Amino acid sequence: MGPVLFALVWVLNFGISVWNAYAVGKVWVEARHENGWHRFMCWMGAVMSACGFTWCYLSFLVLTASYFQWITEQQAMVSLNLGYILLIPFLLFAGYAITLDSWVRAYRQGGFLNYGVAAWNTYANIHNTYSAWQNLGGAFTSLGDFFKGERKGGKDGGAGAIVVVILLVALALLAGVITTAVIIRRVAATDPLPQQPADSLESVGEKKG
Repeated sequence: MGPVLFALVWVLNFGISVWNAYAVGKVWVEARHENGWHRFMCWMGAVMSACGFTWCYLSFLVLTASYFQWITEQQAMVSLNLGYILLIPFLLFAGYAITLDSWVRAYRQGGFLNYGVAAWNTYANIHNTYSAWQNLGGAFTSLGDFFKGERKGGKDGGAGAIVVVILLVALALLAGVITTAVIIRRVAATDPLPQQPADSLESVGEKKG
């Protein structure tokens, strides 16, 4: 993948992550009051957003560190593989939950947009599942070889190289979660609490009294 294409994909993924967090924030307050499936789906959207941000931050950190030769090429690849291994289970689980929800919406509500969303989600999950099937084995092998070699005093710096790899992934993960949480909280803070019926408020007051 060339640098221009990579930059476009990076910006697209970052933008999708922002939109996911924003969309979750818009319904966060309502979902907290409803609980159930609605709230579960909000969490799934938040997971997808956090994973997207984490991958964007990790790739940026790894490329920057590699460009300035702060890490070796092997460390860069292992960092990306470790990030992939950690994120793919969450991506698949949240992705299938969102796909199931889009199928239900398409069946109940119909409409070109709902069918299109369901079709796209289905394609994306099939693609992600196939990618995981193809790449997880190699990622685990690469990770195992690296950690085994560095524990024995590898040429890339021994235990220090392992620490650098883990630190890069941890920083990206922390930044991804924080970014998602900040966007959701800021957007949710602009939405008023859902109004309760007057009789419901009266009954609550009677119980407290």
